[in-house]
Amino acid sequence: MSLQTTPAEAKQTGQVRLVLECRPTRLITARYDQLPFPTLGPMQEVAFDLGVTAYDDTITLGGMVVQGHNDHQLLCEQRWPARMLLKRLGEENLTIQPGTGLAVRSMHMLMHGYEPLTSVTVTVIGTAHATAEPLQASLQIPVTYHTQQTDLHFPLRGAWWAIQAADWSDQHKQEVFSQPYAIDFVKLGVDNQFFRNGGLRLEDHESWGQPVFATAGGKVAYVCYDMPDLSPGAPPNPLMFRDDPRRILGNAVAISHGNGEFSYLAHLQQASVVVREGEMIRRGALIGRVGNSGHSPGPHLHFHLMEGPNLFFDQGLPVQLSHFSAGGQFYEQPTTIPTRMIVFGPEAQE
Repeated sequence: MSLQTTPAEAKQTGQVRLVLECRPTRLITARYDQLPFPTLGPMQEVAFDLGVTAYDDTITLGGMVVQGHNDHQLLCEQRWPARMLLKRLGEENLTIQPGTGLAVRSMHMLMHGYEPLTSVTVTVIGTAHATAEPLQASLQIPVTYHTQQTDLHFPLRGAWWAIQAADWSDQHKQEVFSQPYAIDFVKLGVDNQFFRNGGLRLEDHESWGQPVFATAGGKVAYVCYDMPDLSPGAPPNPLMFRDDPRRILGNAVAISHGNGEFSYLAHLQQASVVVREGEMIRRGALIGRVGNSGHSPGPHLHFHLMEGPNLFFDQGLPVQLSHFSAGGQFYEQPTTIPTRMIVFGPEAQE
């Protein structure tokens, strides 16, 4: 049987035994058709977490199929047999006790972008222990596109390496709601290294203390400025984040650009933030300086775009930046910066 129902309905009826949930409940697809180098064609990607819950009976999962559609046309398909799910989850078995579940986190689909995704369908099969009955549950997840409205200028000066930037190797995919398309930048020195002397001190990192500028004008919607800068590689104390999960990104500034887009600049140096919540600022205004606050392995700038200023509540958006150089060419129009590209910001800001 194929089931598309909510956990609440499952509890009320007492009959449904396998329920799927997705986070986010609707996906925003990134389309990559403007890159600083030639490609084989446009690409697109989505990322999400999947929850599988058992009701009324113990269930053992047998596998999963993930399909991407343009309306009724199948665009791509991923098959996850039980042995692959076990490796992905790191579990000894795929048995779910009644009233419990498991989460398949950071599911990622990367495919051609010739036709847009309009939905993703996940189908999971399993077996009920009490009756040996085969079960099948399906969930259709709507997919939307976002066309960036703000011309976001590159927020840094000099040579920077995009160590993570929205592809399958990006660890930001671990947080699929607000940060799946975030970018991390580290500054490169004259020897193309981003730290000296083993990088044990903050001052050894080229990024440390570098100025960060507003990518576009707008109203400052969120500021955090009092988080301590940690030594490179030092794990943060989780108690620092207990009262406000946004503090996981350390000292940070979110700017509303007045069109449903909020830029977020994070891991800034303690007490370096020079803007205030509610203040109207112009593109190129000094925001603060690169630090190592929050959950950060070393000094770098974290940048992402969201639908609002609230981390983990407002959904992340694909982002393109402009007014930077790469590969000897200057990009005046918004362009996708891929992972591991070296980009150069202008030496003077507006």
